[in-house]
Amino acid sequence: MIAEECAKLREQLEELKEANERRKVVAQLDGRRQDLVDLRNEVLDVSNSLNAISSRVSLEGEVDVAKALARVKGIREALENDPLSITKGRDFANMKKAFEKFSQDGSAIAADTWENYLARGAQPKVDANQLAQAKQQKDFKATVVRLEARETYAKKIAKSPPGNEEEFKEIEDAWEDIRQLISELPELASDPTVQKFLEAANSRDGATLDLLTDEVRDWLEQNSISINYRVTTM
Repeated sequence: MIAEECAKLREQLEELKEANERRKVVAQLDGRRQDLVDLRNEVLDVSNSLNAISSRVSLEGEVDVAKALARVKGIREALENDPLSITKGRDFANMKKAFEKFSQDGSAIAADTWENYLARGAQPKVDANQLAQAKQQKDFKATVVRLEARETYAKKIAKSPPGNEEEFKEIEDAWEDIRQLISELPELASDPTVQKFLEAANSRDGATLDLLTDEVRDWLEQNSISINYRVTTM
């Protein structure tokens, strides 16, 4: 009787042990699944960014993906013989490291290429003097406001390399808007007398009549500026 109870107990303990081992395997597989999802997203992010950038400019460096692909091939072959092999040994860890290295190298190349791309003049440059002068002219104040807002937005989204084609297109659209707005600004007046007149004319008191010189009149006519400047006789 006691022997039968002991045998039954041993059997239950074995079943419990097997159940625990199965739960352990399930937990390991779930962990591997999450690792693969995270790794896939990371690799896709880097690949999409590199593809978008390389469609406009040559990448400054190369990424070696051969090692990572070799690791994947090895794991596939092992899984054919033992589906649970992915939870054992160093194969998965080595594959993960190989793809992490790919992502790190790819991100560095994207950052370097993007930085140099911007430095070579890809983004339009707003002339601070031209912008300041346009602010003084009532007909161009609205354009200046739009230009400043668009420039701020463009700098924000171009601070880091675009993550994909859609993000790159958004940056390029912002740059194109900036170029268009710049073309709508008046030409920069280099003549100090013109600059002095514009500053005074848009001030609270307005420009005095003596500031409306022939040079100023000529510049206003050349730039077809139809603004009712505030000019006082006192």
